[in-house]
Amino acid sequence: AVFDALTPREFEIVELMAQRLSNREIAEKLYLSEGSVRQYVNQIYAKLCIEGEPRAKRKRLIEMLEGAD
Repeated sequence: AVFDALTPREFEIVELMAQRLSNREIAEKLYLSEGSVRQYVNQIYAKLCIEGEPRAKRKRLIEMLEGAD
């Protein structure tokens, strides 16, 4: 339910982030620019109200995803 606010593309990116892929790797996999991936990631954090420094945000996102199972 937490992830209902995300678009299918944003959720796809969340799943790839959970696999510990870098923004560059996600960009290559989805045929996007690294800048586009960064924008998606920032939108995801904003929609899910995740704040802090980059590593902490990614860790929190993964914890949320694991908790949603």
